[in-house]
Amino acid sequence: MPRLRGIHRWAASAAVLSLMMAAGAANAEAPVKERDVMKNVGSYLQWNSPVTVKLDGQELPVKAEMEGTKILVPFRAAFEALGAKVTWDEAGGSASAVVESGGAAHSVKVRAGEEEAVVDGSPYTYDHEAVNREGSLYVPLRVLTAASGARFEWDLASRTLLLEAEAGDPAAGFEAGSPAYEAHGDIPARYAHGASADGKDVNPPLQWEGAPQGTKSYAVVMYDLHPIADNWIHWSVLNLPASSQGIPEGVTGALPEGTETNAYFGMGPPPHSGDHPYRVVVYALDTEKVELKSAPVFFEDVEPVLEEHALAKSEWTAYFRGAE
Repeated sequence: MPRLRGIHRWAASAAVLSLMMAAGAANAEAPVKERDVMKNVGSYLQWNSPVTVKLDGQELPVKAEMEGTKILVPFRAAFEALGAKVTWDEAGGSASAVVESGGAAHSVKVRAGEEEAVVDGSPYTYDHEAVNREGSLYVPLRVLTAASGARFEWDLASRTLLLEAEAGDPAAGFEAGSPAYEAHGDIPARYAHGASADGKDVNPPLQWEGAPQGTKSYAVVMYDLHPIADNWIHWSVLNLPASSQGIPEGVTGALPEGTETNAYFGMGPPPHSGDHPYRVVVYALDTEKVELKSAPVFFEDVEPVLEEHALAKSEWTAYFRGAE
């Protein structure tokens, strides 16, 4: 599937988060553990502290760091845990790694004090410079995931970064994506909230193919994994017919009644919170209809019922950055 690559930096309004909380309050009946997104917004600049890192359930001996919710991972410890060959150029103050991912070798090079990293020969600018801490180099989490394909989750309660090494595709050929942006890339500004610079609040186009036999419907969930948002849902669509092959751009609010459980709410990260990862998950389900008692607020509100009926799923994560 065609995907576009680009680096964008756009401003966002704090009003977006107020609207998020209003939406959450409207769905207070959802069975979710108590969360306070606005408290997160008000306190995130004070979150600077060590972060536990686990890879496939095993804790790394070196902790990550958090600076204003920008998570920095130890370059050598993280890449070597993923089986990568790591080299350090002390004279040049740079580090590089080569890691196997998706059946191919991928390379990454970073330099202390620079926000730019070179992944597979192409330069990218991230939300924080690489930092040398007494001989150990720390880099933005996004550098690690872009080069290795590692999947990640964030556990806010325990301040733990959960990494999973790339595994075989359990979807057995089921693939989903967007022609508007690529996995690990940047989401174009038009899909941001209207309070953001150039934001149009239009949903991005989605495509999928290769659903397994017996698929009776599809479900789509888009959520923000950033520690501030804590898996807050930006869009959810259920009960799409088995004949569906995607969702066109800009159709939020006009989809068939009963399918759009959360109307699309564009990205709007608060200033200085860096790259927010937005994950889209597409499920191929064994049932024509999924019923919820109320609209979900956080991904965990809807994930169990979708996993129960999932024949296959495909997911990808891309990023949008708030104002600096």
